[in-house]
Amino acid sequence: MAGEALTQKQVKGILLAGFILLGFLLLLYVLKPIYPALTISLVVFYLLYPIEARLEALVKRRWLAMLLTVIFVLLPGFIFFFYVIYRVAVEMLSLLSTPEAREALAVAGINAQGYIAVLQQELESLANLSVEDIPQLLTSVKGYEAMLQAVFGGVLGFFKALGGAFFQFFLGALIALYLVAKAEGIKSFTANIADSRVVAYFSYLDALLRQIVYSIFLTALFTGLLSYGVYYAFALPFAGLLSALTGVLTLIPIVGGWLVYLPMTGYLYFAHGATKAAFFFITCVAVLSVLPDVVIRPIVASFSGRVPVVPLLVGFIAGTASLGAKGILLGPVIIFAALGFIRIFVKGEG
Repeated sequence: MAGEALTQKQVKGILLAGFILLGFLLLLYVLKPIYPALTISLVVFYLLYPIEARLEALVKRRWLAMLLTVIFVLLPGFIFFFYVIYRVAVEMLSLLSTPEAREALAVAGINAQGYIAVLQQELESLANLSVEDIPQLLTSVKGYEAMLQAVFGGVLGFFKALGGAFFQFFLGALIALYLVAKAEGIKSFTANIADSRVVAYFSYLDALLRQIVYSIFLTALFTGLLSYGVYYAFALPFAGLLSALTGVLTLIPIVGGWLVYLPMTGYLYFAHGATKAAFFFITCVAVLSVLPDVVIRPIVASFSGRVPVVPLLVGFIAGTASLGAKGILLGPVIIFAALGFIRIFVKGEG
């Protein structure tokens, strides 16, 4: 009878866990349009909550601790992030104005200065336009119809993407602040759940998310510092700016570093030849891509020993490949949600 009672208990636990896991997956599907905002909110929450808790212990007021956290941590962080993007755009424009960059564009068949000269001529002709010239103007515009559609479509697409990015950042910040404000209530709710296995399951996911977020930023910091040595050794211009950009983009696994050192490889090719460019590219692949994503990030995330390295690595790579940048967090969460289900509800481990 004892064995039969234990089996019934296991069946009930598995059914309960199945409903929880199914609800979790359905929730992920419903929230798919705001995956970037959710990813941002989780990252910001796990970065802000320890700071807010420490401030609350000092000032003894939750609202004051929240206000200080927003003013001195959250806002400066977002300002710094967008400032880095702005500086990168400015320096990239400066880089494109160098003789090496103009030569590279010419080899690729992109004559930006020629396009600008043609546009200036067209604008000057419009200034001297008369009524008799209107039919000829309409005929000439039809010849540029495809180009104009592409240009305006690209401009509209850019502003649409930019607006979407701002919306996701804003929504992510709001969700993170809400989670920080309600953190104690969420803890008390989960602690009062009758089934200890459900409590253990949520605690497992909480510890996992915390480790992943910290590993992401520690890896980005390490890669940024390491990249400065590489860029400085190869005498690249704006080495400090490039290393900061590499550190920020390393938050995107697999492809982050490539967005910086691949264009720099082209720059070295036209400035110093194929040998130096090839050596630079191989060094960056080994030191700035393979080492952080395959070695550093999983090891840091699994530092406590509760998170196995191999499933974590699979989660990072598969999540990024299938979901893009937001998969850096959601990929490991989905994999370990299933592994935690098996570990706690099926095997009965704590």
